Amino acid sequence: MAPTPTILITGATGLVGNALVPLLAEAAPSRRISVLTRKPERIQKIAGVPVRAFGWSPSDGQLDKRALEGVTHVIHLAGEPVAQRWTAANKQRIRDSRTGGLQLLRAACMAQDIAPKVISASAVGIYAPGPDLRTEDADRGPGFLADVVADWETATTEFGALGGGHVSFRIGLVLSARGGVLQKLLPIYRLGLGAPLASGRQFQSWIHVSDLARLFATAVEREDWTGPFNAVAPTAISQRTFSETLAKVLHRPHLLPPVPSIALKLVYGDAAAALLASHNVSAERIKSAGFDFEFEHLEAALMDAIQH
Repeated sequence: MAPTPTILITGATGLVGNALVPLLAEAAPSRRISVLTRKPERIQKIAGVPVRAFGWSPSDGQLDKRALEGVTHVIHLAGEPVAQRWTAANKQRIRDSRTGGLQLLRAACMAQDIAPKVISASAVGIYAPGPDLRTEDADRGPGFLADVVADWETATTEFGALGGGHVSFRIGLVLSARGGVLQKLLPIYRLGLGAPLASGRQFQSWIHVSDLARLFATAVEREDWTGPFNAVAPTAISQRTFSETLAKVLHRPHLLPPVPSIALKLVYGDAAAALLASHNVSAERIKSAGFDFEFEHLEAALMDAIQH
């Protein structure tokens, strides 16, 4: 008997994984969902959906080979948070958490002679910051974050080259009250203490978490999707507009002066450059591929994210 078709997910317990797993289960109830985690004994369900959990530790080169049984798709969501001080040790973890897992899985798939389709998270940080609109064929930018994303996508491409193909979603700011940046901002803005960062003129490309989860789920079904796609809503906005809109939907004042860049540098060090970078990123390729966004405009996206 042939193994049950299986989607294998890394980072499944995170923000995107919790939104994605129910979509995958609903789309194909007979398909099995497996997850890789450092503590598999703690996971039986994700967002109410039964999953099979297997152990792995990319930093130690360890992987439960049973996780690969019947695998047709690998979805790679795992990654150390970027919004922390970039010490030498942290920078290594940020890089290794994105590339090491893919390399470990690729080697294991080669050993078992299987070639799943690989669908990986990536980031808009691959682009040079600036006001110009960036499409997927834009040149990569300079600096640590762009280097990490380039290596991340290279590892994804090499894995897909086994024969299953690959997709990399270059993700902007993910909107959800359950995690990420928005969860950290909400307590501040609810106190009426919200303010733009630095000049506030820098572009911010964003996406609602439900649209992002739908992108990953759609990529499983669309065999014609390949290569990099910008995973951002069609309407990039300035950071000041983001700040003003968040205060507006919370019915709070927005009167404080901008947070000076030096304050962010004191907290985050070199990582502050990534937080302040201007990214005006195009969603045209994913729209032309047939994807319809549920949330194209920031105010509606924030209102929904806050309510859920």
